[in-house]
Amino acid sequence: MIFVDLSTFFLALKTVLSARWRSPRRVLWTAISLLAVTTVYSINVIGRLLDELFFPAYRSVEITSPLIITANPRSGTTLLHRMLSRDEPTFICLKLFQTLFPSVTILKLFDLAGAVNRLLGRPFAPIMRRLDRVFFGGWEGVHGMGLGRTEEDEGLFLFNFATPALYMLFPFFREVPSLRFGDRLPEWKRNAIARCYLGSLKRILYHGKAGSRTLLIKSVLFHSRMELMLRLFPDARVVYLMRDPGDALPSTLNMFTAFWRVHSPDIPNDSEVTREWARLCVEFYRSFHRKRGLIDPSRLITLRYTDLVADPVGAVQRVYDAFGMHLGESYGERLDEEAMLNHEYRSRHEYSLEEYGITPEWIAGELRELYDEYGLPR
Repeated sequence: MIFVDLSTFFLALKTVLSARWRSPRRVLWTAISLLAVTTVYSINVIGRLLDELFFPAYRSVEITSPLIITANPRSGTTLLHRMLSRDEPTFICLKLFQTLFPSVTILKLFDLAGAVNRLLGRPFAPIMRRLDRVFFGGWEGVHGMGLGRTEEDEGLFLFNFATPALYMLFPFFREVPSLRFGDRLPEWKRNAIARCYLGSLKRILYHGKAGSRTLLIKSVLFHSRMELMLRLFPDARVVYLMRDPGDALPSTLNMFTAFWRVHSPDIPNDSEVTREWARLCVEFYRSFHRKRGLIDPSRLITLRYTDLVADPVGAVQRVYDAFGMHLGESYGERLDEEAMLNHEYRSRHEYSLEEYGITPEWIAGELRELYDEYGLPR
């Protein structure tokens, strides 16, 4: 079953209706969000109940030595993840629709719908493309998304209200602090979230006939639940991407506050609410570096963002070498193709710290030890 603790959601709902935050736009947004989440959640509950009846074998799926790509947001995880995902004989990845509907029954129904669509000459393809444009078009050039594209694991935490990503929907950092770090939740709640997450992954891998393939996970908010994840997968191999926080932070703020323009246009870029995002990101940097000792050094590799962008093929080779993996000839050819597609990997947008009321000196001061360790310019 999907575990859900509604206390965090009810706290967010109470905050939306409070005198400080109440506005027609935010109330409407909350109502739409509630309807959407309730609908998808209900479908998943039914699907997962049917899984227990028709596909109980999913429980026997074993997940060993997954490869986790992590970093603070806007640090190249999407580029590395999509390059590694081209090695299909080695890795199995999560797709966005799978993280939204982690049920064997539902995924098989999607398979059936896809087969019918192909049989009829793909008449529904334009509809799916339109849906992608409607829901994710605004992310193009920032973080390309689509229901059928490889994606991070964050959707698997959505229905437990256990992801900092929900601050995109409810920008109430101080009023709803429980969204910040899953590792700081009560133990009973962490255990329930872990069971749900593991059950979701097993269902997806069972449906995808993973076989001997390695689960490849992109998890940019891994820092918020690092202990929980490593307890589930003590043998996980972790790739950490390091980008200069002075470059990553303004891009992160722009990306994560994009939704605010829909429901909270009254929050200016240069505001204390927006700077809460920056403070949380700084805390993520600190948290990873404080807890990285939990990972066996032989299972952790750190790549610099600048090296990844300059030589993506070389960066992938370093990952394979670090973990004793073989880069096959056919994958090498696909990797070169992917590198050619991404050789101009740059955002089309320019962001500045100043528009958010943040200075490079503040970031360097907050992350002094990190700047020293990586020799980053101040």
